Amino acid sequence: MASDETSRWPNEAEGDPEAGLQDPGSTHRNEDETASDPPPDSQPAGEFEDDLTVVGFPPVEERSGPEGEEDPVPSSSSPSIPTNTYDDRQNHSGDLVPEDIIAQSTNENNQEEEERREDDPEDEDDEDEDDPEQYDSVPSTITSSQILPWGAPKERSRYPSSFNIDTDIKPGEFVMRTLFAEFTIEVEKKISAIMGEPLERPLSKSLQRGEDFQFDQLLQAFGNVGEHCLPSLLKTLFGWYDRQGVEWVLSDYSKGKADSKGKSDLTGVRSELEFVSEKRDLAIEFIFCLVLIEVLKQLHVHPGHEELVRYIEDIAFRHFKFRDSALLGPNAANMHMIADLYAEVLGVLAQSRFLSIKRRFFAELRDLRAREPSTHSTQSIISLLMGMKFFRVKMVPFEDFEHSFQFMQECAQYFLEVKDKDIKHAVAGLFVEILVPVAAAVKNEVNVPCLKNFVEKLYSQTLDMCTRNKHRLAIFPLVTCLLCVSQKAFFIHNWHYFLTMCLQQLKNRENKMARVALESLYRLLWVYMIRIKCESNNVTQSRLQSIVNSLFPKGSKAVVPRDAPLNIFVKIIQFIAQEKLDFAMREIVFDLLSVGRPIKVINAPERMSIGLRSFLVVADSLQQKEGDPPMPRTVAVMPSGSTLRVKKTFLSKMLTDEAAKNIGISSYYPYVRKVFDDILRALDHQFGKPLLMINTQNAAKEPDDAKPKLDLFRTVIAAIPRLIPDGMSRSELVDTLARLTVHNDEELRGLAYQSLQNLVNDFPDWREDVLFGFMQFVVKDITDQHTNLLDNALRMVFQLLSAWRNAADKVASKSQHDPTRNHDQHNRPDLATTLHMAEGFALVMLCHCRIQTRKICLLILKEVKQLFKILEAVRGDHIVLDVLDKVTGKVVESCLHLMPPPDKTSAFNISSLDFQWLTERTSSQWTSGFNEEGVAKSGSTQHLFAADPWSSCLMGFLEPDRLLALCPSAIFQAWPTVHTRLTQLFSVVDPAPVTDNRASLLRPGTAPKKTVNEKDISLHLWKNYTAFACRVVPPIPNPIIRCVSPDLLSSSPESLGMDRSDTKSPSPMVSPTVFYKLIVPLLRCEVVDMRDSVVQALGRINHTAIMDLMSEMVVYIREAIDRKQENMRRRRRRDALRLQLVRVFDLIAKQGTFSLALLVTDPDNGGLAQTFTDYIDGARLYLESEAEKEIVPSVREIKTYFSSFIKNLIESFPLERRRNLLKKSLRKDLFYLFAGWSGKFGYPFESSQSNQHHHQQHPHHHNQHHHQSGSSGGKSFTGDENNPNSSSSPIVSTTEFEFSALQSMIAVLCCGTCFDDKALSEENNHIFALLDMLLNSKEKKVVPKLPIFNSDLSFRLNVSSSHLGLGPWRLETGEGDDDAF
Repeated sequence: MASDETSRWPNEAEGDPEAGLQDPGSTHRNEDETASDPPPDSQPAGEFEDDLTVVGFPPVEERSGPEGEEDPVPSSSSPSIPTNTYDDRQNHSGDLVPEDIIAQSTNENNQEEEERREDDPEDEDDEDEDDPEQYDSVPSTITSSQILPWGAPKERSRYPSSFNIDTDIKPGEFVMRTLFAEFTIEVEKKISAIMGEPLERPLSKSLQRGEDFQFDQLLQAFGNVGEHCLPSLLKTLFGWYDRQGVEWVLSDYSKGKADSKGKSDLTGVRSELEFVSEKRDLAIEFIFCLVLIEVLKQLHVHPGHEELVRYIEDIAFRHFKFRDSALLGPNAANMHMIADLYAEVLGVLAQSRFLSIKRRFFAELRDLRAREPSTHSTQSIISLLMGMKFFRVKMVPFEDFEHSFQFMQECAQYFLEVKDKDIKHAVAGLFVEILVPVAAAVKNEVNVPCLKNFVEKLYSQTLDMCTRNKHRLAIFPLVTCLLCVSQKAFFIHNWHYFLTMCLQQLKNRENKMARVALESLYRLLWVYMIRIKCESNNVTQSRLQSIVNSLFPKGSKAVVPRDAPLNIFVKIIQFIAQEKLDFAMREIVFDLLSVGRPIKVINAPERMSIGLRSFLVVADSLQQKEGDPPMPRTVAVMPSGSTLRVKKTFLSKMLTDEAAKNIGISSYYPYVRKVFDDILRALDHQFGKPLLMINTQNAAKEPDDAKPKLDLFRTVIAAIPRLIPDGMSRSELVDTLARLTVHNDEELRGLAYQSLQNLVNDFPDWREDVLFGFMQFVVKDITDQHTNLLDNALRMVFQLLSAWRNAADKVASKSQHDPTRNHDQHNRPDLATTLHMAEGFALVMLCHCRIQTRKICLLILKEVKQLFKILEAVRGDHIVLDVLDKVTGKVVESCLHLMPPPDKTSAFNISSLDFQWLTERTSSQWTSGFNEEGVAKSGSTQHLFAADPWSSCLMGFLEPDRLLALCPSAIFQAWPTVHTRLTQLFSVVDPAPVTDNRASLLRPGTAPKKTVNEKDISLHLWKNYTAFACRVVPPIPNPIIRCVSPDLLSSSPESLGMDRSDTKSPSPMVSPTVFYKLIVPLLRCEVVDMRDSVVQALGRINHTAIMDLMSEMVVYIREAIDRKQENMRRRRRRDALRLQLVRVFDLIAKQGTFSLALLVTDPDNGGLAQTFTDYIDGARLYLESEAEKEIVPSVREIKTYFSSFIKNLIESFPLERRRNLLKKSLRKDLFYLFAGWSGKFGYPFESSQSNQHHHQQHPHHHNQHHHQSGSSGGKSFTGDENNPNSSSSPIVSTTEFEFSALQSMIAVLCCGTCFDDKALSEENNHIFALLDMLLNSKEKKVVPKLPIFNSDLSFRLNVSSSHLGLGPWRLETGEGDDDAF
């Protein structure tokens, strides 16, 4: 072992939890630990594979002799157990089954087995077919062989059928055989896995304690049973070890195998196989040591058995022989690890058999000293010394303590005698390893003569050696330990001189020396402050001031030495505060935290981190009443993986003013809170906001000094909620923590979320603030393009709600009064608002077409439902999830035609569908053809406006009588969320900006410059968002709050969220007016997908907001009905606007929205509002003027939608509300307009239609022309050749457009009283002629569409039925109500 390795302090874990908040990043494992295993085909071929087959289990059936007894173990009377009992490695190298436990079947067993197979030949075939790893099962009939030794029936065996453990033995034997059977199975698995790993992978990463929980439990079981049967256990273990054929490798690769340059020839297939076989042997050694370490802890209750002890000593000291790493090949590191493991075994053995080990050690040492001095002998001595490094002094009983220090004195004598520098340093390192635990535990033992003599014997010479450079690094720790175990008088008299040396070496250019000096200093300071309890006041003050000035120089931004673990400085301050609290706080912590000085930029992150952590550690120690802190310990992890450190648990409970007063730090606490606020704000400004993953424009490279400042940032966030910054509101703090959950630094993300969860778990008064603030952050700042971040944020919302539910459930189970309820409503969200916001938030997120997002939203809704029930917070509204589950059946039924066949079948087979069934649909139809990454699924096509089942179901839930009516609070909270989301998404799907602001122009633009997949999924989400928003948009409050600019993108992101000062109403930036100003202008957009999404959304407008929408569309309606002269280009653009408007009105009418809205009709007379009548009349005039342009596609399309709109508008109102819905003059004009479009059904009204048009041009001729049209119209349908439906005329099929016009004409006719009394006269019987045509029509789609007549028309039909030849048809007249015909 190299000298520099023995000269340093035992390794200190930088993340020592005893030092306060854990040093960030110090506990991370090496990347090598996660190295993936090679594929199976990477294993060596040929004879290596043959060797692997030997490692399997031998074909044994039983593990006992013919009489059920164990095979005899080697005789214990022999002087020693042989170290090699195998004859030939080829026969035993792979046998992992202990010979003394699992024996081969005897001839008698074999004969019985053959007889059984002859009796039942089918069993033989069955066994041949069985897998070799097939496990036994319990037969239906339990026999004596299935009864366990303690009387219980034998359960299913955990072992292969080749392991047949006899149950007719003592319980102890059965337990041991079972344990060894499981041991051999586990070892075989581990060996097989290791032989398939790369040679470079250390064995410790596969076999060390903590890597396999099941194997660790097995080792503990061995340790427990060792108390009762340790000798037989050890003998069996030794027999198993000997059967493995482990070959001892001692410089196998000698110089003879090297070339002329000294490089070993380790290439070639044979050498590679040798290395693998060698690694297998080392793995056996590793496992053997792990078992020994566990079972030898019980050796103290088993006196004697010297032959077993000697066997272990022989193996251990054999491994302490020196081997040159350069000659050991790729397994050199593993061999050194095995040597350390045997040193740990020896340390455990020394606790009960120290004198035997002491004799063996000095015998080996004398043998090595007797050899000719050489490099090899020197290194051999050093290796032997390192074999004792895990020996620990037993403090009790006193005799063992004296024996230990007699051994130390003999070693001290050798230390003084030896001249070789490397050996001196090795002995010094051994002393340090042994003395550090003694220094931590020693009290009155310092007065024992053997210890006192040991210190006095070494101190003067070692102190003198510290002045020489060649010894300083190795001897400094030894002098420190000697002072730490000395008497008080000796320490006080000598320590100040060595303290001065340590303070001088803190500035040493060599980092190792500076680190050793620092560790020496803080161990000495522990003795001075904790054990000795200082000196006089002035002397102590002087000593401490010199130490503090050396470690934390005044005016410096750094600490001395640089790059030292911060936990050492924290411990130093903790030791000082134990006796001098005021000095530690005011002279050290306040200076490190820059208390009283303004903090705009962080310049000294290490100093601040030390100060903050020190304050927290001191406060925690005082609050938990821990007493004196322990002395810093040595290595935290042993070679076997066992840990020596007990993990310290710190309080996460908020440190209140009252608690600070009780523990005596109230005079310092306010200053720390204030500076904590300044530090947090400065760090957030410098390293928080600029380094967020959502902040792509600022995703620059981290500054060079980022690491220490990020470490400070982690410490600050980890301190919350223990410390709450003074000067930062709750909403600010929650927003800061929420923002840091998407920071670039992974550890900082975890700490920020943990702080939020701690607030929810431990502080009921903060729960609403945390949930409300975090959801607001997600809504405002995590856009839909960051899909992974969004899903993670949704999971965090779910976990926070789950934590709240768990905490509230515990409180509710203890007391009737629930302290989780929030009674302070001033400027804070209340309980109901927060939970309803969670429901609305989840509803909006359901607009996504990704399955994972929908499932998380369902989990959120489930948690909210549980919280509502636990907290009894339901106040009138229904729970959203209950409503969704209740109406899912109806929604699915209405959307069945859109679902794939398998889902249809599933829906039919389930008696009661719930919302979870919908979220579990995964076919491409349910995700609009996209996968979870937003990429089109293979073989699927995306049609943005082809109805998909999920979007249709979502809109079905938002019907007026469902969520909108039953969950108004959740819908109210969903509105600002969906408004903000679609506003953010608009920047992704927005076409090019408008280049011409004239109102008559279309909104030009091209498709967004995004990739195809991103554009498609964003447009699909935009479609869902806009439709959802129009469904939930609330009415504009009075007075109307209007935004100055309709361009939302000019506003700051912060203004898009709800105003925290008023959670009852939306802020101006989420008012419906802003939404309309964003979406309505898109009716002009030339991008078809964008324009159609807006039309579809506006067509689903909430009935309470329809009049607000109309007020915003008035400008567009006026432009559409304006008939001023214009050129062809402007005319085409205006026609496009007219088409989109009529599409919107038609969709609104189809949804039945007009009849649900209050202000659509006049409350006094029931007539349609002026806005709608003006539009209808203006559109009619435009279409009449465009009669000659039938060939223009846009005009024909406008006509189709207009006729559909009028029909759906009238039919959306109940019969009793239609009488005064439209004015007579408007109905008359519309009737004749539709008559002109209805083909053959409009022939009776041709003259009237032309007369009507002429009347508009020449009003003063109206009476004359009208009279003529009436008389001529009466002669049109008398059954002559002009009648299209006469028997002599051929049947002319009605087109869809003509049929739509006919329906609209009938709807207008039946909307109120007759608009033209003369049309019902016997002379002018146009309407009766139309009725005659309907009754005589031979087209199936026309015959059933008989009109609904009003009372006026019904009476006149009764009078004229015989004249028209209607036959036996009976017409009934109602009392003021419309009657069906």
